[in-house]
Amino acid sequence: DMFYRVRKTDQVRAGTGLGLAIARGFVEALGGTIAAANRPDRVGADFTIRLPIAQEGLS
Repeated sequence: DMFYRVRKTDQVRAGTGLGLAIARGFVEALGGTIAAANRPDRVGADFTIRLPIAQEGLS
């Protein structure tokens, strides 16, 4: 399967775990990139999305 969730036996989490995989599909379809970085100094992660700028006259 293209999308799957890896289960950890020591953690219980809500949700399907598909958000980043789906976001990656959208961003890459638009010619961009997406990255996630763990922040050991706090809870959570940083996400960076880069998309190309459209040129004038193109739509």
